Amino acid sequence: MNNDLIPALIACFSGIVIIMALIVDAYFKFKKSTTIALKVAKQSPQWKKVKQVLEQDFTYYQQLPVQYQEEFIHRTFVFMRLRRWVSSSQQQVDLAKKVLVSASAIQLTFGLKNFNFRRFNTILIHDDAYYSRITGQYHRGEVNQQGIIVLSWKHFEEGYKIENDKINLGLHEMAHALDLAINLSDGRMYQLQRLMKKFEQSAFDEIVKMRSGQISFLRAYGATNAKEFFSVAVEHFFEAPAEFQEKLPDLYIELCQLLNQDMYNRVYRGYKSPNSGRYDNNIKETYFRHIKPKFVLKPNLSLAIPFAAISAFSALSFPVINAFVIHWTGTSIVIAVGLYLGLIYFTYYFKAKQITLFDNHLYSNNFILNNDTFTAHLKNIINVSFTNMLTHYQTSVSYFDGDNIRERQLSIFASPAGIKKLERHLLQQNIRIKHNNKWLKRENT
Repeated sequence: MNNDLIPALIACFSGIVIIMALIVDAYFKFKKSTTIALKVAKQSPQWKKVKQVLEQDFTYYQQLPVQYQEEFIHRTFVFMRLRRWVSSSQQQVDLAKKVLVSASAIQLTFGLKNFNFRRFNTILIHDDAYYSRITGQYHRGEVNQQGIIVLSWKHFEEGYKIENDKINLGLHEMAHALDLAINLSDGRMYQLQRLMKKFEQSAFDEIVKMRSGQISFLRAYGATNAKEFFSVAVEHFFEAPAEFQEKLPDLYIELCQLLNQDMYNRVYRGYKSPNSGRYDNNIKETYFRHIKPKFVLKPNLSLAIPFAAISAFSALSFPVINAFVIHWTGTSIVIAVGLYLGLIYFTYYFKAKQITLFDNHLYSNNFILNNDTFTAHLKNIINVSFTNMLTHYQTSVSYFDGDNIRERQLSIFASPAGIKKLERHLLQQNIRIKHNNKWLKRENT
């Protein structure tokens, strides 16, 4: 080794060690700051008042296991301190109202660790229902994208006084806030967007039934649209969990997964679906030798398009590269050819997908070389989306992996007829299919 390189390598290694040390130090400082923040909060005069209000007037907190109660107080305390509170009739909002409204937000999201509704920084409280100039009607509450949550205190109180009537304004409006936060940004942090999408797909079927006049466990207002359906479902989830679990068990499970809570079984965090791990996504090698696939979709000639594009790009780039290379040596030729072949292989690795459908599994692999494999049990698949990109179909498979929802992106170079045939097979397995952002119906395929 060249002696001149030794100091450079030592400096590089030292730099890596220093960076790692700074990362570790920052992590422990963060943990320490969180602990200090809790200790400081507990010394605040407001802490005891928050605890007192919760102990007297908030049933959800009273039913929490002791090991969760301090965290609930802290999250309520933080939520309250970070909001701007406005009253339409008084100079300021009294502490008890702040605590109870904050607690309703924490009740909804207690299973979602560290979820903080950071988008919503203002809470406006009216004494009673208020008139909206926008709609020309009286409202009890609303949530908007400007970060404002509006509540009628009269109806907020009524929602918690009668705990089994399936009407709770606080939970209803906080559900709207959660829904909006998930769809705008916060959902990416917690995998919530995929869980919400799954819930909305199932909700669509129930909404159709409700609008057709069929009697539903959920109150009729939920059929207004998907947003109202979610908020109404949340009210029923907390105020009538046993009936919800009995009448709409699949929808109840999906809401448990989304909120990471199970009110029927008094699970306030760490919900485990009864189907968790029930269906194995993996396929054993012996499966291929003994089971005949139901359908195989191989790449068609359009797969040649990305390879032709790379070859054309390389040919057009050669004069430019040649202008900078004074003399072509064996090494430089090998490097150039290696780069070209590397681009070809890289393209193949991500583009040459073959889809195989077995009785119980969807299987994807690279055509010919049979690498970069992906499998999902059909019972675990939430939906499959096909988007026509002119040269190929960009395909997204959302599926359960235990209690987590994952997504696999696939590029499929196949004919429209081949894609339609695959969609038909998947629809027969009761898998939801989206084709160019339009949901397909089994009876129309």
